[in-house]
Amino acid sequence: MRLDFLGDALDHWKGSLFESLCASELLLDFAADPMASDQLLWKPADFNVYAGLLRIAPGQIIRHRVTLRDRVKYFNEISHRGDLFLDPDTGVATGRVKEKHVSPLEIGQLLDDPANRLLVTYQHSARGKSIACRVDEVMDALERELGPLRGCSYESPTVAMLFLARVSRRIVAIEKHFRSSLGLRAEGRIRVH
Repeated sequence: MRLDFLGDALDHWKGSLFESLCASELLLDFAADPMASDQLLWKPADFNVYAGLLRIAPGQIIRHRVTLRDRVKYFNEISHRGDLFLDPDTGVATGRVKEKHVSPLEIGQLLDDPANRLLVTYQHSARGKSIACRVDEVMDALERELGPLRGCSYESPTVAMLFLARVSRRIVAIEKHFRSSLGLRAEGRIRVH
């Protein structure tokens, strides 16, 4: 998440998804990490705006002392034990990891501790590729690095929200929730991986 994108229409979409899932009690002890690649520019008011857009309390936003330049320390600072949203600039890396990505190994580190965690991450499409193709590439990269895992994606033409878990029932519940709320419009939007 970059400060210059804070408040765009996609933040409202993210917030509506999380509000819906929290109301249905499908997100447990939920927190969000903006993964701000320009973290040094963020002021306390910006974190509050971000929380409001995601429709969560400011205390549910994870803040860091170190930047994404020191990735090991950055991810070791995440002590939150509940469900977690990661908001990288572009999504999961399937090649070289940059500040705007989260790597499969970083996802694995967070996904396995605790084992029942639901990990949510934002994903942009790659240039010239459909979001479905990009999500398939991401899921392949995750499974190559992490072994079997369950996933559900909520996809639009250019972005997706990926829900990942080791525990199947968490993903089944997410899929049912979105299929129920979208009805016939779920086809082409909700996919299980």
